[in-house]
Amino acid sequence: MIEPQLNGENNSPEMQKDSKEIEYQKQAGDNDYKNSIPIKGVNRGHLFPCSHAHDLDTQKSTFTLTNIVPQVVSFNNGRWMNMECKVQTTLKLNCKDANDQIKAYVVTGAVPSNNNTLKNRVNIPDLMWTAYCCYNNNLKQWVAQAHWGENQKEDNKTLPSNTLAELYDMLDRHYGGGGDVQVFPDQCPKGDILRALPLKDGDVHDHCVYDDDCVCSSVGVKGYYLPVVLVSVLVMMM
Repeated sequence: MIEPQLNGENNSPEMQKDSKEIEYQKQAGDNDYKNSIPIKGVNRGHLFPCSHAHDLDTQKSTFTLTNIVPQVVSFNNGRWMNMECKVQTTLKLNCKDANDQIKAYVVTGAVPSNNNTLKNRVNIPDLMWTAYCCYNNNLKQWVAQAHWGENQKEDNKTLPSNTLAELYDMLDRHYGGGGDVQVFPDQCPKGDILRALPLKDGDVHDHCVYDDDCVCSSVGVKGYYLPVVLVSVLVMMM
């Protein structure tokens, strides 16, 4: 889908199907991704994950090309997808509001490359990053965590979890911000949450192999883990 407002066509907030043959001046189109896998080894990668959506309409809204960047196929379908699914599980367990509804603030971003593009138009990012912050009613405090990985061909190793402070340092190095990068307000902790959060009975965390619907297709290891932070400027409510 495309966003017609960016083309100055109308002021409708509704997304529209791409006409395939048009080259849009202010956004990517389906034609930009034609033969992207055999030529560049990349496919369409979500910024805000479809798996985080709380209903069908929200899921559909993630399929706009303004929410997509070119991701190396093995990275998009491997470590990045597994991380998104594990974060989803973490949010379900640890980010409930007073009404027992999931409420988390999720931010996802991409560090652009210098000159790696699709058809000399769409930037293929060097790195993907994501973070989340939410209030944990059990701990009575805000929790946060971040992940990132290079957009390159790789094996299926797990993306490590990082603190917000580590994320900010990494983004400062890439953007030369001089310590100015900040994704969340100050109440979101920049350091580790030292207390581990137990998984509920019947839940699994590590060693899962996830399908496109974030269903774990192999039994993992029960245990303890820290909450995770995801990055993409949207409020997520489930």
